[in-house]
Amino acid sequence: MLDEMTPVLTPLKRSKLLKAEPTITCMLPLVTSKISFLPFINYLKEKRTEVSETKEKLYGYLIKKFESEPALLDIDDVEIIHQHADLMELLTTSLFPVIAIDHRHIFALAAPYQFSVFYYSDHFRKIFFDQDENHLLLPDGVPIDELKAIQCASIYDHVLQKFYGMKLNDNRELIYPITDPTSGMLRYYRIKYDSRFIDLKLKGELPPLKDCAVCMNTFRILDLEKQLKTMPLELFEAEGFAVWVAEDVTTIESLEIIKKILLKEDECDTNVIDDLKKAIRALIGLRDIQIGLTPFVKINDEFVLDEENAKYGLATRQWINGGPEGVENFKMFVGFLNEFGVPTPVTNLSEEMFGFAPFLRALFEEGARSYLIYPMQNSDGLIGMLEVSSTVQNALTQDLLSRLEPAMPLLSLAMLKCRDGFQYKIEKVIKEKFTALQQPVEWKFAEVAWDYLRNNGDADVTKNVVFENVYPLYGAIDIRNSAFERSQAIQKDLKEHLILERSTKP
Repeated sequence: MLDEMTPVLTPLKRSKLLKAEPTITCMLPLVTSKISFLPFINYLKEKRTEVSETKEKLYGYLIKKFESEPALLDIDDVEIIHQHADLMELLTTSLFPVIAIDHRHIFALAAPYQFSVFYYSDHFRKIFFDQDENHLLLPDGVPIDELKAIQCASIYDHVLQKFYGMKLNDNRELIYPITDPTSGMLRYYRIKYDSRFIDLKLKGELPPLKDCAVCMNTFRILDLEKQLKTMPLELFEAEGFAVWVAEDVTTIESLEIIKKILLKEDECDTNVIDDLKKAIRALIGLRDIQIGLTPFVKINDEFVLDEENAKYGLATRQWINGGPEGVENFKMFVGFLNEFGVPTPVTNLSEEMFGFAPFLRALFEEGARSYLIYPMQNSDGLIGMLEVSSTVQNALTQDLLSRLEPAMPLLSLAMLKCRDGFQYKIEKVIKEKFTALQQPVEWKFAEVAWDYLRNNGDADVTKNVVFENVYPLYGAIDIRNSAFERSQAIQKDLKEHLILERSTKP
């Protein structure tokens, strides 16, 4: 019956042996391996008694078809795979759910424990091959040592399971940053490596595990070079095939990148903001967008338009050189956010909205036709905001808010770091230019320090800081650096006495 039901297949898959660049693979350890479908057949024979009657018939049909083609059980030339394209299509159909086999499913069949594939979906080819389709791409920026560790972890995990009855606790994964050829956006793919259809054979004598570099407490390889020396890969031969499945993990990886940025950098400068915007862009996954990430800072509990922070925003940058009018518009904008401070996508930005939100005019004139604003707050109020604008109407919707939601706690931490950095700069100027201050008068000096920073250090901070119409009940005078100067004077006086004492001796 299955013979009658088998359709004429027109696969969206291809067969051709493609390897990674030899300049890279030559630096990686090599295990003897060959492509074979015999382990796959043995797997089906083992499992067909555990599945439903329908699947048992399918397994039996596959076993019969493969065993009728002995050349597929021990492959010397991959051209034989191309000659059996219909059987390969049936094999991959059995490996993956029917609903998953479409043009978006990204998989490949690979030689055992090698960066070499021989049968793959069309989408895998578009993403993971070079432009001329001569080589399998490896992830950009991944050091050779990391590739070596990933490859060896897979091999030794199989070795230890089969010959020692233990499993490594080392789940290293290959993450590919890929620029999508269709959208031009950066995506991240994680390769899932399935080795169920690989059989390992021993070619020599196994070493005692105690002499190797595997920690029996953590089940990790502590010293890879020692492990390769005490249990060389030449002891083993692999046959069969591995299944590579690429999973889009752009959201997860973007969040991890944001975490790493925040952990790595102490200050929130232009480079940090740009790196955060790059990660947000990957998370959003849309073309033709602009991203604003604006920290809000205060002087004496009032929000101020600080150029260094305002330049990162889409709305706030329009007021940087606006003088008093720009400052007033910024204050109105902050008031707007305090009153309507909820994440809001404006799917269709039009002139009718300017009366309600005047700050949108400049964005509209720059070409924005949809806009999203996401204010960030804590117990102290506003700490920053995320903005996204697009030249395409209806591009930014409620779905985008859901996509951004996991990143917002991390971005809030970034805004707090920027705010703390701003306060540190203010305090640094005060300490360097003035004497130690009592808390009740610090606010006045903070204004002078901010004026100094705004003018790139050109402002006059030596002028008198005056508290008009303030009459203290108690006053104290302090001279800047007085303790240091007093110490210097004491040292000079002692030196003079010693010189005088020595000169008066006979």
